[in-house]
Amino acid sequence: MNCIRKPFISIFLFLSLSLSAIGQGLMGHITNSDGQGISYAAVFVPSIHQGTTANEEGIYRLELEPGIYEIRFQYLGYKTQVHTVNIENDYVSLDVIMEDQQYALPEVVVTASGEDPAYYIMRRAIGMSQYYLNQVSEYNCRVYLKGSGVLTKIPALLRRQFEREGVEQDRYFVTETISEVQYAMPDQVQTRVISTRSSGDDNQTSPMMFITMSLYQDINGIISPLSRNAFQVYRFQLEGSFMENGTQVNKIKVIPRRAGHDLYSGHIFIKDGTWSLHSVDLQIEQSLFTAGIRQVYNPVADGVWMPVSHNYHFRVGIMGLELEYKYLATVSDYEITLNPNVDHEFYNQVMAGSTDAFLLQLRDAELDRKSDVPEIGLREQTRPQSRRQQQISELMATEDLNNREMRRLNRLIRREARANEPRRPLEVRNLSMEMDDSARVRTSTYWAENRPVPLTPQEMESFTELPQDTVEKETPRRGPLRKVLTGGTHSPAEKWTFRYNGLVSLSSFDFNTVDGLKYSKTLSLGHSGASGRQFTIANTSGYAFARERFLTRFDLNYAYHPFRRASFNLEGGRRSQDFDANHGIHPTVNAISSLFFQNNFLKLYEKDYVRILHRFDVVNGLVLTTAAEYAQRRPLENHTDFSIAGWMGGEYTPNIPAIPGLETLIMPVHNAFVIDAKLSYTHRHYYMRIGERKVMLSSRWPTVSLAYREGIEGILNSDTRFRQFEASVNQSLSVKMVGEFSYRINVGRFFNTDKLFTPDFRHFSSNSTWFMSGTETDRFRTLNHYEYSTGTEYLSAHLNYEHGRILLKRLPFLARTLSREKLFFSALSIPEDDFYFEIGYGMNQIFLLINAEIVSGFKGGKHHYTGFRISVPLGGEASVRL
Repeated sequence: MNCIRKPFISIFLFLSLSLSAIGQGLMGHITNSDGQGISYAAVFVPSIHQGTTANEEGIYRLELEPGIYEIRFQYLGYKTQVHTVNIENDYVSLDVIMEDQQYALPEVVVTASGEDPAYYIMRRAIGMSQYYLNQVSEYNCRVYLKGSGVLTKIPALLRRQFEREGVEQDRYFVTETISEVQYAMPDQVQTRVISTRSSGDDNQTSPMMFITMSLYQDINGIISPLSRNAFQVYRFQLEGSFMENGTQVNKIKVIPRRAGHDLYSGHIFIKDGTWSLHSVDLQIEQSLFTAGIRQVYNPVADGVWMPVSHNYHFRVGIMGLELEYKYLATVSDYEITLNPNVDHEFYNQVMAGSTDAFLLQLRDAELDRKSDVPEIGLREQTRPQSRRQQQISELMATEDLNNREMRRLNRLIRREARANEPRRPLEVRNLSMEMDDSARVRTSTYWAENRPVPLTPQEMESFTELPQDTVEKETPRRGPLRKVLTGGTHSPAEKWTFRYNGLVSLSSFDFNTVDGLKYSKTLSLGHSGASGRQFTIANTSGYAFARERFLTRFDLNYAYHPFRRASFNLEGGRRSQDFDANHGIHPTVNAISSLFFQNNFLKLYEKDYVRILHRFDVVNGLVLTTAAEYAQRRPLENHTDFSIAGWMGGEYTPNIPAIPGLETLIMPVHNAFVIDAKLSYTHRHYYMRIGERKVMLSSRWPTVSLAYREGIEGILNSDTRFRQFEASVNQSLSVKMVGEFSYRINVGRFFNTDKLFTPDFRHFSSNSTWFMSGTETDRFRTLNHYEYSTGTEYLSAHLNYEHGRILLKRLPFLARTLSREKLFFSALSIPEDDFYFEIGYGMNQIFLLINAEIVSGFKGGKHHYTGFRISVPLGGEASVRL
């Protein structure tokens, strides 16, 4: 194998030397003592905070201005080497042979508990993690990101399809990007893409998801070894220590206490005294993929260590398809601003006075221990400036911190670091990206001059099939006949969009016992203005064959103030309307239930109507919605008894909602003029701008709503007269290490109901089918449709709890799957019927596709029935009642 690689390495070095006429710098090959290239070794120049990373073969190249530099060569498992080089007017060749790192178990003073000394180190590292998380308030840097992937196995059934799309087994596809990044706390990121190219269809350009992965905090639900809750889920073992530049670095093994997709395993390296990260080598194991994370930290300012090299390695296997993907990010040219709200001098004092845990004597050299703490004057006797700082100093001076003291230290430092922070603005500017006009048209020469990490032969080959770097692949166009048949989206002019659902698309067909087979077409035309304003006009027209009726609906929507989310909507026409317009059964689910099981749960009436709605943000978090509708309502009856399951001998039920006591009452023909108003408020609701448009994000506070509806008699011969008030509160919140909670409570009452008709009742989301759609959290799973519909007063409540490990996920063979478990409780009270509640347990994303749950309902304190449901979110849910 080495014999094969050597010619390629020679070619790399030759190509790199040919660039010496263009610039100057350092280049070479980094190997181990056996002559094998060290993949992704870090090359860093501390004096200018600039560096690069070797490629998979160990080849590196670093452009430098003329001068004398100290160069650090660093990688996990090898001794860091420092070389002094003199750069003049060309490239200097420097090959580096790195020696294996020798770890020594230090002589330690065993703590009273007799535990592994790693816990002493980790308690201080976890305690100080909040300082390092808040140490830097702003930084600028330059990022080179390279992603290279290869399909290592393609199932025979899919091989031909992949070949048609130009994807071959064992052929690399590569994406690389050069960007400048500006970051400001807490999450403001501006990215300028200088150049990007890809040998495939993927042109992901933002590197932030990689370079902002800090192990000082949890990432996407994965618990960091430096989390203040880490001791609950990890064990730690000190495997050895070594000296680097006079500082002791401790190698600590991270061992999960349980199996799970939210835990790391591997090693982290902690610097003694400052208790900060030196480097990281961790893995995540899940059912469908494994991921490896390697980070190398270097000093980018006095006392500030930040990652300069990131290496991520993913292996994915699903349904016989195996993919390997690697991301390499090299970060250089750091310009940092220390957080002005943090007392850095105080923390330097704390670290300078921190008791050394271990006095390490290496066999091969006598090394003087040096402090990594910045030099500041008069720090030895300076008293803490606040009571909180005094508590921090006392805890850091404690010889043997326990777990409770560690969490208290972490909490105190977090509060101290954020005590003087200004209140976070509601507008979240977490990602802003702009791309240079020439970013996608850079030539191969440009990339050869500016790419800090040389490509491997396989990666270079992935670009050879492109006619030139500036050519982008065209998206295959569908033929005109296919567009007519299946529909799609078309842009007839700039900023105009036309949508059509096709002659034979599934959305064109529907079935129910009132309309029979219904065939309809939907056309829409939209325009987006430069200011973010949007205008859409749509029409859905169809024909109900069983009752020989033409139906049509027009919808006009104008979003006139994108930032205040202000819009005006005008809707009208003739349609077959569900009595439960807000929570009714999905038409497709009802069609399947009717045709295959002869259960026509959907109950319809006909209305000719016009409706006007206006909505806008009064202020941020306060939303006002008003509406008015005039409708002529007529009862309908079944017009067909066709069913594929007709041979089973069943029959359809009449087209009357099964409201207890009203099962035989047919709604009379009447006119209705109804007005609606709803006011919702969410305190400190965060948002972000996308262009001129405002997108709401989240809040730590609940949403409180007040709603009012009134049917007004006499206006346009309206026959309705009623009033309805409703108040509601809902919230979703996540508690670290505990899980996610959501709840919704609604309470309402009707007044003056002497002319209240069935469509105006308060209906509740329920389930009577073997199939369900959607994933609403406010659904009653064991109630029949319309069973608890009411025109008096009501109270409903829903509570949902979701976590990665409740019951079944504690089993070893399920622990690493991505499934999540949930518990739920729902209750409903109306005067006309017994108090109803249900409890249940479920599991989501089984095999990434299936949801399953078991639920029991109770009426008047007595068991009503129990149901088991299996659902496929992309289609429907199958329910089996026991």
